[in-house]
Amino acid sequence: MTDTALLTTRQTDRLVTALRHGQDLDAAAAGLGLSLTAVWATARTDTRLAVALAGRDPDAAEERGRALRAEFLRLLALGVPPSRAELILGSTKFSGRRGEDPAFAAACDAVSAAAAPYGHTRQVRLTPQRVAQFLEELSRPRATLVAAAAAAGVTPAAIYQRRRRDKDFANAMDYARASARGPGQAG
Repeated sequence: MTDTALLTTRQTDRLVTALRHGQDLDAAAAGLGLSLTAVWATARTDTRLAVALAGRDPDAAEERGRALRAEFLRLLALGVPPSRAELILGSTKFSGRRGEDPAFAAACDAVSAAAAPYGHTRQVRLTPQRVAQFLEELSRPRATLVAAAAAAGVTPAAIYQRRRRDKDFANAMDYARASARGPGQAG
């Protein structure tokens, strides 16, 4: 293996297992025939490995939450607005989490402030094409507003704002939801 190569999934899993069982990194890597340079290169994009290298169990529930919060902060650092970051990660938990966790809120604010010069400056509009796509997605069985908004490339907040100010849009949403349930099903 060359020093610039990344570890395979199998190699990474074996290394993580060795680290979870308390093996020293140098010994575990040597025993698996892995170069430390490849381990570092892989850890740049493999969150599970990075957590294991930090000395914690990457499969613990609290680590999955920590990894998601780190991904959210990474997206903010890249200039992605918070609502778009939630769409990318498929979770709307981050907005609520800010109120529950002052340290996370402070981290979000600091990262957003640092990324402000590089942030997204154009507002995504709820165009007729996006409205049509949203309503089509919303009319599918078991569709959620969040998933339909994501499919249309807009935030749930944009949908709710439009619903409040546009009665025709609100009626179209109600119709799409009703058609998703099918005839004779209660809402």
